[in-house]
Amino acid sequence: MSSPPGASSGGLSFVNGTMPAGAERVEGNPALEFVDSCLRGVGQVCFMNNPVTGLAILVAMFVSEAWLGFAGVLGLVASTGSALVIGMDRGAIRAGLFGFNGVLVGAGLSLFLQPDWDVVVMVWIVLAAFFSTVLHAALAGVFIGAWKVPPFTLAFNFITLIFLIGALNFANGRVGGLIAPADAQVTEGKVSNALRSAADAAASNNVEGMLNAILRGISQLFFANSIVSGIIIVAGIAVASRIAAVFALVGSTVGMLMGLALGANGVAIYNGLWGFNSFDAALAIGGVFFVLTVRSGVLAVACAIFAALLFGAIASLFTPWGLPALTLPFCFATLSFVLLKDAVPALRPVAVEDITTPEEHMTASRAERSTGVGADTIPQGT
Repeated sequence: MSSPPGASSGGLSFVNGTMPAGAERVEGNPALEFVDSCLRGVGQVCFMNNPVTGLAILVAMFVSEAWLGFAGVLGLVASTGSALVIGMDRGAIRAGLFGFNGVLVGAGLSLFLQPDWDVVVMVWIVLAAFFSTVLHAALAGVFIGAWKVPPFTLAFNFITLIFLIGALNFANGRVGGLIAPADAQVTEGKVSNALRSAADAAASNNVEGMLNAILRGISQLFFANSIVSGIIIVAGIAVASRIAAVFALVGSTVGMLMGLALGANGVAIYNGLWGFNSFDAALAIGGVFFVLTVRSGVLAVACAIFAALLFGAIASLFTPWGLPALTLPFCFATLSFVLLKDAVPALRPVAVEDITTPEEHMTASRAERSTGVGADTIPQGT
């Protein structure tokens, strides 16, 4: 007897994959459906359509800082609720596709706008989350219609940057110290890449510094700067997919190593800023948008490297405005590699509507091969 799509056998079958049985159990209860949709939206930041993954990520955000977790939930509820009110596709809402931009908008604005727990900042988060839903729907129509690829977190990036740039000249919704416009500078190799938590802190030993950089690189995708949060997030991803969890760690490690190789600021590397774009990029290519093979695994590492290079370039480009690079490096790098699906016949792409988990994609691919579907066109031994 075969398992339904999104499920897997074994003791973890109920929480594994996309948890279709869990979705069925809450059907007919609007409140539980909404909570399930929201939690899946958090998991979708890492391409995991799994409410347990989403819950783990929210816990990690609250562990890092209560205000961060609250703001993330506020943006999540506002963006998912907006999709319901507007009348977006119900299947997309239930899969969390209108929640992942909102949770990132809430988390991002909570970090860059001041003061914490301010009513005005909360209003900005709700408005920005609403517009992220509208923009994501518009971009999805264009990207999926024209190229059969999703717009990833572009809506979060555009909306957050719009609000941050505007806030530079607004009296209400003031930017905090992390948004610090400054003249562009050429350091000529004078930047210290010694791994340390702050500029005035003692340098860490290699093991401690690298461990912090890798796990903080995981948590920084959600604006949490915490090694404990990073561990919780990896565990949450592993609930849905062990392969995805491995590539999350691989991607963050690649980002860290690229920062060290390029001689980037050691404080930024230690605090995970070189890891989070590479982590999500590697995860996307390593089994989500392509069936995992040796070739796609190598491309996942290459995509992580490209994301790190883009982070360095975009961060430098934004320095005069004091703006963060956010997840623009991940978006541009991953889009570049996902679009290879039509240029490299040896790759086995996964259609957007068929995405579940890397494990299930591999199972489906093996089933096709065993029944001879497309055997004359599918390259062997990859």
